Amino acid sequence: MTTAAEYRQYADECLEAMRAAMIPEVRAALFAAAQRWTALADQLKEEEAVPARASRRRLRSGDTGAPVQT
Repeated sequence: MTTAAEYRQYADECLEAMRAAMIPEVRAALFAAAQRWTALADQLKEEEAVPARASRRRLRSGDTGAPVQT
């Protein structure tokens, strides 16, 4: 699975290539690609955080998620 850090690395590589590019259209395309990689990294980071927050809430409330036996 690709991590948010890897996506950020791809964005950094796009920005590095953008700085070296001479053609304005290529620079714009690389900048747009960097923005997309960053957005994907942010989205993945948020998706990773949501289950963690739910687990912490459940543990604080004493709910272990195990079925209740009667």
